[in-house]
Amino acid sequence: MNPKATTQTGTERPRALARSMAGTGRSVRPARLLVALSWLALVAGPGAAAAAEPPSPLSAAATTGPTCTDSRECVLGLGYGNVCVDSRCAPYIDRTDIIDFFTGKDARTPPPQAFKLYPSIIPAVGYNPALGFLIGLVGKFAMYFGDPATTTISNASVLVLLTTNSQLVVQIGTTVLAADDEWELQGDWRFLLYNQDTYGLGTGTPLVSNSFSIDGWGNTEPINGAQPMKFDLLRFEETVLKKTWGKLYLGGSFRYNRYFGIVDEALDLSASPPIVTSHYAYSVYYGFNPTDYTLSGVSADILYDSRDSTINAYKGYYAHLAVAGFPTWLGSSQGSSSALADLRTYIGLSDDVPRNVLAFWILASGIMGGHQPYLVLPSVGWDAAGTTGRGYIQGRFRGTAEVYAEAEWRFRITDNGLLGGAVFANAETFSRPAFSYSNVNEPATNLFQYVKPAAGFGARIMLTKESRTNLRLDFAWGQDSFCIYLGAGEAF
Repeated sequence: MNPKATTQTGTERPRALARSMAGTGRSVRPARLLVALSWLALVAGPGAAAAAEPPSPLSAAATTGPTCTDSRECVLGLGYGNVCVDSRCAPYIDRTDIIDFFTGKDARTPPPQAFKLYPSIIPAVGYNPALGFLIGLVGKFAMYFGDPATTTISNASVLVLLTTNSQLVVQIGTTVLAADDEWELQGDWRFLLYNQDTYGLGTGTPLVSNSFSIDGWGNTEPINGAQPMKFDLLRFEETVLKKTWGKLYLGGSFRYNRYFGIVDEALDLSASPPIVTSHYAYSVYYGFNPTDYTLSGVSADILYDSRDSTINAYKGYYAHLAVAGFPTWLGSSQGSSSALADLRTYIGLSDDVPRNVLAFWILASGIMGGHQPYLVLPSVGWDAAGTTGRGYIQGRFRGTAEVYAEAEWRFRITDNGLLGGAVFANAETFSRPAFSYSNVNEPATNLFQYVKPAAGFGARIMLTKESRTNLRLDFAWGQDSFCIYLGAGEAF
């Protein structure tokens, strides 16, 4: 689950940090947006136009690769992502990144090197009425742990934020591939002192938006809109996978999520009529302590990963299937099981410009058995990367199961590769269990019964060309909502 703060219009108001920048897609605050727009203004200036004159990417490898007359020959002989430069085939590398732009250099770039760190760091400074002033940094750090010809680039996304409302966000997400891609490790480590609105379960009408009767308490007060909460989170999730055949991996993971210090700010049982929140009603109904709970367990994982980059793929497939169990003897508040399917594909559109790509993403997850705590349930923006649901604030939809789909067209704008763009659309659906209490009998909300669409567009600035790390600025619209996101690396 990822911290998120959004700039949004419409009927919803953000109260928490939204999706982070380092590839996790958090929304941007006004101060951050001003910085990003300033960068865009600089890039769009006369200097950028001058830098965009030469039409081809540059690489030192072009002097040693096979001879060619066009990029199609390189694709047929070496695979998509190789282009014809000066009559030689070479891996595509954009000529200019943000460092080149500000230093005025536009020289040939050597091919990426093994065990060399390629950092991309963005300062985070801003203000939000619910959070106060905030300061921190977001970074994307990339490295090859083997020969770049046979090893896919690894990356670590790091987010550290501190606010004047005593909030602390420390988050590290990693995808590490050993030499020759023999092992793949995926990590998600977080420590949050946090607050965020919740909105009930499912993509339909939340249960608490209608008054219902509680024995001995009378009818409750309906809650429309946001239900603010404070909570702390300690998360450690690590998946270890071994290549078994081709690009197929088998492995498992350990997952630990501890939520504590939970304060349901809208809850008021002493009011007349009483105010009962979705989190409190769910927790009491299923027997969870509404102030703290734990989900801890292991999973069995199958992965197929043929992407040519973990940061900004130009081609390949990604399919991750996992079945997890969370027994009480491993520390879970209640025993449960869940499943996840994460499917992505990247289709190249241009032999000459491989970064012109159509990307598709389908994510499905849900509870298979037992019950899981409210804040652990699948929720928009709380996926591993924190980038689902662009167009809605983090936590806007939550449920016992979800299906999410997204399509994005990514393209280069300037010939030197400094500027790019994207157009995307997504849709999500969440389920809600049936509720029967006192004289209230609410049927379940099923997947696809209510679907929430969103769409948007964005700009890309090349931060580090060797690792393909972009600065990502996205504008997205959902139903009655508008959000802005600033991040490092592509959304998926």
